[in-house]
Amino acid sequence: MDFAEYQFENKDQFWDELDDLLSRQVYSSNAIEAAVVSFLRFVSTYMEDYVSSNQDLLSCCYKFIDCPAFQAHRIQVRRILITTLVQNCNQLPTPIALLIGVLLLVDGRQHTDTFQMMGEENACPVVIEMLWRRKDEEARVHSFFMELLYEMCRVQRLQVSDIESIPEEFIEYLFACVEANEDYDVDPYSYSFIRIILVLNEQYMLLSNSAKVSSQEPLDNKIIRVLSEKGNTYKTFGTNIIILLNREEEPSLQLLILKMLYQLFTHESTQEYFYTNDLTVLVDVFIRDLTDIPDDAETLRHTFLRVMHPLLAYTQLRQTHYKRDEIVQLLQSLSGQSRVSHYMAVSETTKRLVKRCMEVPWIEPYCPSTMIDHAASFVMNGIAAVARKPFQSATNMIGSNSSHHHNRHPPPPPHHIGTHYTHPYANSAVTATTSQLALPDAVPAIGLPSTMPASSSAAGDKDTMITVNSKSISSPNAKSAEADAGEGYSWLTGEA
Repeated sequence: MDFAEYQFENKDQFWDELDDLLSRQVYSSNAIEAAVVSFLRFVSTYMEDYVSSNQDLLSCCYKFIDCPAFQAHRIQVRRILITTLVQNCNQLPTPIALLIGVLLLVDGRQHTDTFQMMGEENACPVVIEMLWRRKDEEARVHSFFMELLYEMCRVQRLQVSDIESIPEEFIEYLFACVEANEDYDVDPYSYSFIRIILVLNEQYMLLSNSAKVSSQEPLDNKIIRVLSEKGNTYKTFGTNIIILLNREEEPSLQLLILKMLYQLFTHESTQEYFYTNDLTVLVDVFIRDLTDIPDDAETLRHTFLRVMHPLLAYTQLRQTHYKRDEIVQLLQSLSGQSRVSHYMAVSETTKRLVKRCMEVPWIEPYCPSTMIDHAASFVMNGIAAVARKPFQSATNMIGSNSSHHHNRHPPPPPHHIGTHYTHPYANSAVTATTSQLALPDAVPAIGLPSTMPASSSAAGDKDTMITVNSKSISSPNAKSAEADAGEGYSWLTGEA
């Protein structure tokens, strides 16, 4: 499957030659490798002239994964592509590296085995190196390899060596890109960078839990370390994840944001990372979402409640007591104490989580039973009226301390922010499957649902536990936390 280099008179001739190249049958192992090399050479040779757009690049890659050689020898071809990338990343010409990255991305979105094979071959550090070090050589390398890294982290647990190899400078680079937001007109919330930070944080949490289970030293979360040391430099990230949570309706992405919030609220060095005005917006979001979550979406409700406790107990809200009465009334409604509580029976887990929130010192004194009737009236007349705020409204609420926004009022988020993330260059919609996992609510060992696809979890398991390093946290509810932990989590046996 070789080709002779020559000058095409027009673009149609290029596509005709590509179709002819990909239509040939191959049988031996050597022929398969030669076919892959011929495709890479052919497209990279004429990339500048005939494959200059993202759509053309994707079309070439879709043609390749649909060709007879790939369909008949899928596993071997994947192995050739991954090995070529991993073993020759520093020597590969940028067009060929770009082609391999897009091929793996396109194929992996259809068959997650590709991403898992990349994990087995320790491809994560190479992907990071490509998108970080070669970002100035070809803009498409950066954007496509960002997508590739996100997908790799989304569908599987990475190896410890992969996570340990991530340079702290790369984490700072991600935060700096969020802060600078050079693609403001296209992506006003720096969503493409924030997604990488969120999935890497989830990977750190998963590995920290594994270390805890095996009595090993917990892995240092470099994301939390960077924000602990340089949080004042990277304030935009905090503001943006609250804005995204305010707008987000896809549970898997909500869970990623909630896990990030939990990490920040339960580490002493980052408990006051957010602007106070940001926290007031976050309280409004929690009140609205906990009111609107359907009765059958217990996993999401429990996660909000698990994050709500450190939000109330450890942040500046300890001093401001923002919307104390509304919070009390919401908690009473969720626990089934008021006349307008959910029509379904309230689970014991929900009651326990609500109880932990109600025992926060500045909440507890205002939780007498005499307030129940008032709570019912409030829920009917007030809490349900909290609507999803547009970005401008949220910015106005945050603005007094957020000088980095410079009073900007960006347009609505790009089409890929929302319920369904659609890659801007392809028709394949990407939606992370959320395992229906409930987790322990004790401090310091708390669980948050996994956003990994169900196939990544142990068969038949519903739940997993993610332990967070919170040695510096002094819990005002230590006694009840110990009681929670002592109840026995027979349902916490799976690993995402």
